[in-house]
Amino acid sequence: MPQHNEPFRQQLSRKHPLSPRDRIPLDLTGEAWLGDLELHHLTCALSDLYGRPRHLVKETNLFFAADTVLSLLPSSPALVLTRAPVGIASSFARGRLWTRWAYAGRYAQVAATARTTRWRDGFEPLLPQDDPDEPIALGRLIAVNALLLAHTLARREHTVVSYEQHVNGPVETMTRIAARLDIALPADEHPRSSHRGNGKPVDATFATTGQKSSLVAELDRHTAELVSESVHSVLSHARQILPAQVSATAAEWLAGDDLYELCEPASRRRFEVRLAPPAQKTPLPVYCPMAQASWRNTLVTNGEMADLLTMLHSAGVPNTQYGTNLLVCPMPHERGGRLHFDPKRRRWLVSSGYEAHPAYWVTWVGAATMAAWSGARLPTRDEALEATPSGLLAHNCDYSAGDTSPVAEPGRAAGQVHHMVGNLQIWCGDGPTRSETEPEQRFLFGAAWNTPGTAEAIRAMRSRYLLGSSRGVGVRLVRDRHTTQATGLGAWELAHRINTWIDGLGAPDVSLGKQDRVLVTALTGTAAGS
Repeated sequence: MPQHNEPFRQQLSRKHPLSPRDRIPLDLTGEAWLGDLELHHLTCALSDLYGRPRHLVKETNLFFAADTVLSLLPSSPALVLTRAPVGIASSFARGRLWTRWAYAGRYAQVAATARTTRWRDGFEPLLPQDDPDEPIALGRLIAVNALLLAHTLARREHTVVSYEQHVNGPVETMTRIAARLDIALPADEHPRSSHRGNGKPVDATFATTGQKSSLVAELDRHTAELVSESVHSVLSHARQILPAQVSATAAEWLAGDDLYELCEPASRRRFEVRLAPPAQKTPLPVYCPMAQASWRNTLVTNGEMADLLTMLHSAGVPNTQYGTNLLVCPMPHERGGRLHFDPKRRRWLVSSGYEAHPAYWVTWVGAATMAAWSGARLPTRDEALEATPSGLLAHNCDYSAGDTSPVAEPGRAAGQVHHMVGNLQIWCGDGPTRSETEPEQRFLFGAAWNTPGTAEAIRAMRSRYLLGSSRGVGVRLVRDRHTTQATGLGAWELAHRINTWIDGLGAPDVSLGKQDRVLVTALTGTAAGS
């Protein structure tokens, strides 16, 4: 299924009214509360999520935004994926996630929200602002998140699948999920993708390809007891102030600590998200003739994207407007983000060591803007298919390296195309046929570090809406006789075109499709359907 990983929690800016990271998420029963750009983004995103074939949306740790997010998907089947608190704590300890993902600040935010008018009667007592130790704070967050989700789903049909059940019977749990979604269970793929990797993964934090066959928690007994006691304390208090069904449901979801075997945490070196790659010369961009177009030898780098973002910001187009990310989705480095805006210096910076890595979390708007700035364009899906020889192996896919590798592919000359498939998927310049009123979408092509590298996966037809982005999608440029360095547009002209489009949103009786086609034409110089 086409999958979306945390589109509400990750891809909406903290300042967006619907962001789960906002301290006080919106109650959607009120009057109009979204501006034109926010509404356009949200409607296009929901249109994408409800696409065919059916899409899968995964959200985690929504806390007080659970009812807001689920109300946006009112008729969708709901699957609740649970795990026993000791298992969660083990994952946090192994990856040092409490520190890396700033969960102390998350606790403070959630505790503050619990004190707002809407929530204080039921949840303020459950989250004391007493500067708790990490295991106690984690236990409280686990319990409160389960209570809030149980509260939201109290009157909504849902299916519960526990991590522990899946480890002990993966076929049975997958069969249940497929039945709930009314889809055929996909055939098991063995072997997995044919690929060349970069050795053992440096960081498997985001990998979902591992297979577990036993329940082992790498925790000392004292830490495990603190987490379990903290969860039980919150649930016990909740029984006195929340509906009995909510407390009972949360307790059922959080059962299973006794199923885990405890073992002493392994001695680990200080964790790094990724070891800095050895110095490697990045080829200068050149265009290599292939079929009907010339393909740029390398994917667009973080360094190049940062330069463009800085110039557009100076020209009057901040990347994030009204909580909506136009060009890239800026994520913390610990969550995979490599591009960061420095408000004091008013410029975009790249995480150290990643300047020559390909840029991801780029929207189609960002990709098309980069192409227009570079005097190039994005390839069509047919061009990508034609340029990809049958049997071509993907370099860096299937979590073989745990992240992107530099844009220079080992063993390739400067005048050859690097990572024709692999490292990242790419945005295409065309998309599926849409009705006059539907939002535009654009194809994605290829394989990425975090996707399968099989021939079937590489050529699979998939698309996203124009403001969508992913950690596995980047930018490849091509040129033809109509696009050269001389046709490149300056940052001020591009800023003018983007701002003109934003100013025109919300016009009466103008469909989402027409609004999107205006933007496509402004950035590519061609009609959306051509």
